[in-house]
Amino acid sequence: MGWPMGALCLRGVFVKEIPSPYLFLLCADGFSSLINSVARNNMLCSVSICRGCPMVTHLFFTDDSLLFCKASTQECQNLMAILNLYEAASEQKVNVDKSSIFLSINTPLELKAEIMEVMGPMQDSKHNKYLGLPSIIGKSKKEVFAEIKEKFAKKLSRWKEKILSIGGKEILIKEVAQAIPTYAMSCFLLPK
Repeated sequence: MGWPMGALCLRGVFVKEIPSPYLFLLCADGFSSLINSVARNNMLCSVSICRGCPMVTHLFFTDDSLLFCKASTQECQNLMAILNLYEAASEQKVNVDKSSIFLSINTPLELKAEIMEVMGPMQDSKHNKYLGLPSIIGKSKKEVFAEIKEKFAKKLSRWKEKILSIGGKEILIKEVAQAIPTYAMSCFLLPK
């Protein structure tokens, strides 16, 4: 997905796990309400990836949080204030080793440096994968998804040594050829 101009995404994972799933949901709901109240007061801008799409300030997964805002020092300070308030209330702390920041490509270098200073020990994301899929897809989908072909070729090369009948090899190839790209295909439209 392409990031809108001047957008920031913080992927955060909290260190301390909450023992009860219901307690976790209550904390997540409180965190969501905190973010929404700050966004309603125009202290945090929501982000849309294209015209006609809903505006988003945050997305929560099992133990991940994706927080979106405009790439500005003021909004980053507001975001850090939200995180600090949530940490104080829930005793959960952001794991800076597993957290990362994504900035849109067209964010000026000076602004990136200021944002990184505000965000503290969290680092600009150098890895480009999230949940095993590419986080950012540029102009060339072929380059991004070439890894799927490489995985398949690597599996095939390992099977050459195995003693299987032609039918066994055919079944093995069909099963793996269908299984490897399925997860990526459930999220992205792959190039021909």
